[in-house]
Amino acid sequence: MLYPVVFNTSEVCSAFGVQHAVLSPGSRNAPLTISFARNDNIKKWIIPDERSAGFIALGIAQKLKQPVVLCCTSGTALLNYAPAIAEAFYREIPLIVMSADRPPELIDQRDGQTIRQYEVLKNHVKETFQLPVVNMEEDELNYTGTLISGLQTAQQLPRGPVHFNIPFREPFYPSSEQELNFSSVSSVDIQEPSFEQVLYPQLDLTNKKVLVLIGQENSDKNLESSIRNIQSKIPILKSTLSNLNVKCVKHIDLFLNDQPELKPDVLITSGLSVLSKKLKSFLRKRKPEAHFHFDPAGIEVDTYGTQPEVIKAPLYLFLEKLDFSSVSIEYHETWKNLSNRAHDLLESFMSSVDFSETAAYHTVLQTLPENIELHLGNSMPVRFAEILGTEPAIEAWSNRGTSGIDGTSSTALGTSLVSDKLNLLLTGDLAFLYDRNAFFHNYQCSNLRVIVVNNLGGGIFRLIDGPNDLPELEEYFETRHNRTAEYICQENHIEYSQVKNFEELTNGLQGFFDDSKNTKLLEIFTDPKTNGKVFKALKQHIHEQINN
Repeated sequence: MLYPVVFNTSEVCSAFGVQHAVLSPGSRNAPLTISFARNDNIKKWIIPDERSAGFIALGIAQKLKQPVVLCCTSGTALLNYAPAIAEAFYREIPLIVMSADRPPELIDQRDGQTIRQYEVLKNHVKETFQLPVVNMEEDELNYTGTLISGLQTAQQLPRGPVHFNIPFREPFYPSSEQELNFSSVSSVDIQEPSFEQVLYPQLDLTNKKVLVLIGQENSDKNLESSIRNIQSKIPILKSTLSNLNVKCVKHIDLFLNDQPELKPDVLITSGLSVLSKKLKSFLRKRKPEAHFHFDPAGIEVDTYGTQPEVIKAPLYLFLEKLDFSSVSIEYHETWKNLSNRAHDLLESFMSSVDFSETAAYHTVLQTLPENIELHLGNSMPVRFAEILGTEPAIEAWSNRGTSGIDGTSSTALGTSLVSDKLNLLLTGDLAFLYDRNAFFHNYQCSNLRVIVVNNLGGGIFRLIDGPNDLPELEEYFETRHNRTAEYICQENHIEYSQVKNFEELTNGLQGFFDDSKNTKLLEIFTDPKTNGKVFKALKQHIHEQINN
């Protein structure tokens, strides 16, 4: 039989804010699958590949800012969630992992589809919860109480994934005469922290060089408003992934060359990771006199070796209290002038550049429609967006918690499934081929567009110091191949087109973002040797001009 308390699992989840569940087929997790399948309050997504399922759930959760359930059968199925769970952990996204398991007496007894599942994800979840094998009333009480505790844990600051490991004995399916009905569950409000009693530092900013830096962040209207009030006095640096619709310093990686005049006296930071390696190196060398990092969850981090004072509050409240009237305006003007100079040099360089990755990304980023959600693959796509710049109104996502190429397509697809906007995935060939099972499902994503920049391998290894001069470059680092996205598109009913020069790219982008019944994919082919030459020429051109 299917125990009523197990059948009620989805109702407990629903009471604590779960509206979406990503399920992967299996027999051992049948009791959980039936629970979610029969719950009309939860939208179900059936994804056979657990690795893709994990990232699809991540994409749904990052868009909706809600907990999303992941449910799989026993054995190695659970291990396939690990990359997505690690990403969710460092991005503070509440994924609810529910893995079915063999009963305890069968672990390590050479029973089929049995591994040591308990705490297998412990390094990258907030907590692991081992549920009881339900066969008596006291187990039922323990089962529901543990579920409630875990769902609260996932949504309390810092938010993050939790893992429920749930052993089942056969039978897994309800008997023909068994009636299954959900029982009501009393929800408990997740307590949001209060910042009224926070003691903010009292700063004298007279003639101080004050720098504000925002890392990867969800859109925040309050922070946008507070930044607009100070952006004429303070240089604001932000990641493409900061999702703040304000004008800030751009093209940092093109003009930053360890200029001592850019060293801040006071550094104010917020958000998660910062992409720019140059900026991180600069701040580690040119340390500020004082560094204040704002994080409502209060997580202690020291990215720049500055021993920051971590303040458990949102940044906007602090900015609203500070008096910036006497700060060094010259410091702001220095950053602003360098940013504007780099922009002009970039545009003049791009007006006569050879067709290449750099040119292709520049063209694509300049032709993005308004109100689009942009998903950036790791390696070069997210870096090009950071270097070349995007419009501040464009919402941008990338898996920068762990910065892996696995799950790039799946995460973008997950967001597009629950988004009413047009979504664009801008990715490289290796990331796209690696995550081809993102499209192994039965859902239509008419609002998803994909642009694959195919340089026939890992092009980043020609652009960084070291591997470009090695004889092992093509075989061991670039992983050169002759594959395209065309056949993946054919089997998944994706509209496919390809381009190899400026004229074809211009024509290919015309109508690409128009409405369609299917996903569309545009593949841009570039030459890896030309890519390396053009990218290095751009950096050298701006470096020479900035320093003259």
